[in-house]
Amino acid sequence: MNLRLPKDEEINIANGEDIARIMRKILLRQNRLHRKKEYFWAIGLNAGNDIEYIELVSIGAINIDNIEPVDVFSFAVSKKCTKIIICHNRPNGKIQPTKSVQKLTYKLLQGAKVLNILLLDHIIICEDKEYFSFGDSKSFPKEEDFE
Repeated sequence: MNLRLPKDEEINIANGEDIARIMRKILLRQNRLHRKKEYFWAIGLNAGNDIEYIELVSIGAINIDNIEPVDVFSFAVSKKCTKIIICHNRPNGKIQPTKSVQKLTYKLLQGAKVLNILLLDHIIICEDKEYFSFGDSKSFPKEEDFE
């Protein structure tokens, strides 16, 4: 499902907080029951860091086994986006990345390199104002993190 932002919400992305704010608005559009699910989105950016698309990639538990790089990057390739941000929510409010989320992020970083797409960030949000940004915290996982 491809989501569109209203014209008045189109903004240039400068940091993780910008994406967290937009994605929280999208999450809060869901009724309370649906907010108890985990959503995983891919956000494609143009060269000027403007959002080209927001694609809902998956609904359900977010881990390395159920998110495939082809699902994350196919829209970016078709739209010729050279930058992407991934984002998912945590209904339980715990924004610190689990080992599984770190492994998934690393897997997607490797896939992005192959496609010559820059994975700018992976952001974890919850309903309140809390969020975690791998990019802002400069904590993208490295291969040695899993040895």
